[in-house]
Amino acid sequence: MIEWKANHLWYYDDSFRCFGVDIGQRMTVIRLADGGLLVHNPCELTESLKSQIDALGIVRCVTTANHTMHQPLSDWWLTYSDAYFYSAPDLAAKRSDIGFDGELTSKSSPLWRNQLYQTVLRGNNQREDVVFCDPESQTLVIGESIILLSGGSVLRQLVGKSSGCHTHVRVPFYEKYRVTDIKLLRRSLQEILTWPFDHILPIHGDPIQGDGKKKLAAAYSWVLNH
Repeated sequence: MIEWKANHLWYYDDSFRCFGVDIGQRMTVIRLADGGLLVHNPCELTESLKSQIDALGIVRCVTTANHTMHQPLSDWWLTYSDAYFYSAPDLAAKRSDIGFDGELTSKSSPLWRNQLYQTVLRGNNQREDVVFCDPESQTLVIGESIILLSGGSVLRQLVGKSSGCHTHVRVPFYEKYRVTDIKLLRRSLQEILTWPFDHILPIHGDPIQGDGKKKLAAAYSWVLNH
């Protein structure tokens, strides 16, 4: 577990393969005002990870990024049965085995209202990512829509180069093809760009430190300038 903001925000990197190459996936943990933890995009719950989580505090909420990133949820559901579980759009229908307490929308839950900004990145009818902003750490927590693959193995960097995401934060070409409503996407981005963030933690790839708004706007210039 990597501490991003002292005693407030952490992230954990796990493996995730894309085109046969491990580009990683990221779980984010945020301490809420009551001391409880919000776990976003949970990774495989190993004994080691559980010990690290439990050392930080009580898991209060578990949130999902989209309807495709959900494989480890069963273990979290069984282990943290007292926590509130929130599904990304369209996930509850796929995971009827999980008793979700609600679906994430563009309106914040009362459990973290006035603490975190929240919206859904619209415009992609195949998969809508839930996006959070933590003003205390000035961090945007975003899904699979942007990525930076600047380091790691040669193969990992090759994936970054082939998808245009090696030297700059970009929307991979395969994500651009999934956009069905550019106006909805633009509205979501315009809202997000009003939020107080300077850093970005995407689900995949490298953490993005500094100039977060500028880098996000540049990655989506083809939308914002459309």
